[in-house]
Amino acid sequence: MEPLLKITTIPIDVEVKINKATMEPLDNELPKVRISRDKGEFNIDAEPAKIQIDNTRMYNSIGLKKPLPRGIEYGEKGLSVCYQGVAKIVDNGVAVADGRTNASEIAKNEMVSDALSAFDHVTAFIPEDGPDISWKDGKLSINYTADKLNIDFDVHKTRFKFTPGSVELIVNQLPRVEIEYTGDPIYFPASANPNYQG
Repeated sequence: MEPLLKITTIPIDVEVKINKATMEPLDNELPKVRISRDKGEFNIDAEPAKIQIDNTRMYNSIGLKKPLPRGIEYGEKGLSVCYQGVAKIVDNGVAVADGRTNASEIAKNEMVSDALSAFDHVTAFIPEDGPDISWKDGKLSINYTADKLNIDFDVHKTRFKFTPGSVELIVNQLPRVEIEYTGDPIYFPASANPNYQG
């Protein structure tokens, strides 16, 4: 005889859903570095040395003077020569008059004197004084300024969005027990059964 009841047990159906924690940046801007350069300078200031030569005293010693001093000197020499010439003529005249000399002797002495005078003019062209030499030292100035490198960091503060993790329990089906009657129906009273045979 088969059992009249069919018992079925249906277990609970639970779904576990895990959501991981996430962190997402809100800004996509990266840090920046700005580099700029200030150019340096290199300057050289040079002043050459100077040599000054003054030949005034040397020229004066050989009679090559400037026009004004030379004119004054020649004027004074002219007066002196005139005085000396007059005195010499007077002396020669007195000597001839006194019989101490004659005209030919005077002429010979004049020729010798002129020759010696010409020699004096030649030797006078050798300078007695040298040139005055002075100098001024040169100058060299170097000014160097190195390049300047400017670095500017723009550190960006990135903002993040944090979503915490979670665990979800989803009950798709509750547990239950199903009881199914598999036999024939029970009629009460028994006479109510269509297949009843009294």
